[in-house]
Amino acid sequence: MGAGASVLSCCRGEFEESDNTGSEYQPLLGDRERQAVAALVKLFENDTRISFYDGEPLRALTVLARSDVHHLQLSAATAFSEISEYDVRAVPQEALAPVLYLLQSAYADVQQGAASALGNLASVSANKRLIVEMGGLELLVRQMLSPNTEAQINSVGCITNLAADEENKLAIARSGALIPLVRLGRSRDLRVQRNATGALLNMTHQAELREKLVAAGAVAVLVDLLHAKDEDTLYYAITALSNIAVDSDGRDALWSAQAKLVTELLHIMQVHKIKVQAQVALTLRNLASDARFQRAI
Repeated sequence: MGAGASVLSCCRGEFEESDNTGSEYQPLLGDRERQAVAALVKLFENDTRISFYDGEPLRALTVLARSDVHHLQLSAATAFSEISEYDVRAVPQEALAPVLYLLQSAYADVQQGAASALGNLASVSANKRLIVEMGGLELLVRQMLSPNTEAQINSVGCITNLAADEENKLAIARSGALIPLVRLGRSRDLRVQRNATGALLNMTHQAELREKLVAAGAVAVLVDLLHAKDEDTLYYAITALSNIAVDSDGRDALWSAQAKLVTELLHIMQVHKIKVQAQVALTLRNLASDARFQRAI
């Protein structure tokens, strides 16, 4: 079911409930909410390919997003999540504002839809910086701290995308995201673990941030991830370790785990695909800049 069809279904349900005098929803839906639902129903019936990022659809969805009614919030979050799966482009501040508002909802399913939409939109360069400028990082860190697995997956995935922008990296480090990211690298959920490891990798591209990651305990987690069964997670962990090994301070931190690190890297070299083997070779080369690792290797 496409975004238009699923949201139209939600909106029709709300519209029918609001028209029923005996409905429990009757006192909850205000005039602006009923008008917004009616407008969306009409728009979807006429054209299911409409954009949610501007004009009347965005205004109507913003009303639903700011409603106190759970299902109206969920309709808005669903719309943003699903449309952003295939309509991914730079959007104005006015389009991001309701998504960020939904991320603060009291309802977990609404938060998940909003975080999913934000993660999709964060794959576009212009949106990455706008999300950070609008305070999205703090909201995502709160989501990472949630015990809800889906919230962790979506929030960490979004931060991974944001961290691909060089200017965002320091902001992410300052937001308090590093320690939760390191902790989620040990998650039992493979999706959370993969996303967290990808975010840690993106943060290892700057020397200053590599120091912060080492201080946050990332080395022990990345070394443990050399046992990861997921190929992507393994590749991210090896590449992150290779980047840390570029600096002498990083190699000092890695030396504390050198017995396990070297043994695992040599084992991986023998049993994994060429892409992973090549990254292991680069990691060993960086480690071998240190005389201690030369002897260990």
